[in-house]
Amino acid sequence: MVLKVALIGSGAIGSRVAELLDAGTAPGIELAGVVPHGKTRTGFSFEEAMDVADVVVECAGVAAVAEFGPRSISAGKDFLVTSIGALCEASLRKTLLDDGPGRTFLTTGALGGLDAITAASAGGTIYRITVESRKLPAALIQPWMDGETKESLLEATRPVELLRGGPAELIKAFPKSTNVVSALALAAGDWDVVEAALIADPAAKQTTHHVLAETSLGLFDTRVTNQASLGNPASSALVPHAVVRGLRTLANANGSFI
Repeated sequence: MVLKVALIGSGAIGSRVAELLDAGTAPGIELAGVVPHGKTRTGFSFEEAMDVADVVVECAGVAAVAEFGPRSISAGKDFLVTSIGALCEASLRKTLLDDGPGRTFLTTGALGGLDAITAASAGGTIYRITVESRKLPAALIQPWMDGETKESLLEATRPVELLRGGPAELIKAFPKSTNVVSALALAAGDWDVVEAALIADPAAKQTTHHVLAETSLGLFDTRVTNQASLGNPASSALVPHAVVRGLRTLANANGSFI
């Protein structure tokens, strides 16, 4: 049986996933089409995707999860999310994870060790998870910042801590930097145990996430440094490969870790 996939978005992540699927890196998976997101709405439509696809993959950001996720789930389609930060919003999280008949799947994205945290949550207690994320200042500029703040950030010669808090605080101030903290909260099954520190570091040639999870079954200390996507420096080059790996698992690829 061939698993037919529709992608939402053709940016840095979506275009790379399409390339990988077209190159045959995931046998048994067929790209049905790419639904444009944003100003361009011509071409393969979401309605067409609902007719032919088994899985809808979001590759277009937090807003796309809210727009297309509930519609995919209610239509009985599986929905694979890359912008996990969207699930910081409680009502959307409930719709995607608890309603049906479709199912929601989450990519591991640019982070490792989530399986260990999930297992520790199932068999023990998660006491506290902290994640320190370092990115280049230019990748953290936000529309709400005034000119002076932006200039100061871009001219920084030392690391600057921009925010320390939980998923709710992060999604309001830095919505494009919430995927990691949301993934950790979902793995822990508790949105109150995760604290994120977001640091603008002029020396951060690559994005780094340092996770420390304190649990009753052990202490997990993970550091991941990701190569930036050529198409979008704010995104990891690893994410498209995580998407394809997830699709291969959904297609029942033999020998895959789940």
